[in-house]
Amino acid sequence: MIILVRHGEAEKAEGRAIGQTDLPLSENGRKQATLLAEYLSNVPFEHLYTSPLLRTRETAAKIEKTCTPKAVLCPEFAEINLGDWDGISFKQIKNEFPNEYIKRGQDLANYRPPNGESFTDLKKRVQSGLKKIIDLDSPVVIVTHAGVIRIMLHIALEFPLNNIFKISPLHCNITVLKINPAGLTLENFNIPPDRTPRPA
Repeated sequence: MIILVRHGEAEKAEGRAIGQTDLPLSENGRKQATLLAEYLSNVPFEHLYTSPLLRTRETAAKIEKTCTPKAVLCPEFAEINLGDWDGISFKQIKNEFPNEYIKRGQDLANYRPPNGESFTDLKKRVQSGLKKIIDLDSPVVIVTHAGVIRIMLHIALEFPLNNIFKISPLHCNITVLKINPAGLTLENFNIPPDRTPRPA
């Protein structure tokens, strides 16, 4: 079983293209991570992996306080690198890179922002990390980002990569994938830790 967790809300991220810009959790994000950690304290898992970015490490640190496994950094599960767009507002991107922004909308799967990654690039990176997880053959929690969770769901559900933004993983919600001989299957998506049953 793979339990995917999007980090808590990041500080001053709203309206900006936040890929690998290294923001801390906001006050609300810390509260979300604390609630998540309490939830996961009753969920059996053997390994805890986290993206190396600050917002995921801070979320994983909350989980470490209530759970036995210690977090292991996994660069393969870092958010997509948005290159020259990383950290600036979407309004600024549209104004300063109008032609590039149009190209991105026409081919989300393969478009690379200047000096950045495409979602196809991200998929290759995530698949490399995913192979290590599958080889463990034991329950795992991965604290990561919306882009990475979208890629894993693309792999599990086999929908077109250009449709990646039709899925919206929420902060500190839980997505559960099961590992089987044919690949990955989706068991639960966007489980909020405050009111729904724990994954079996």
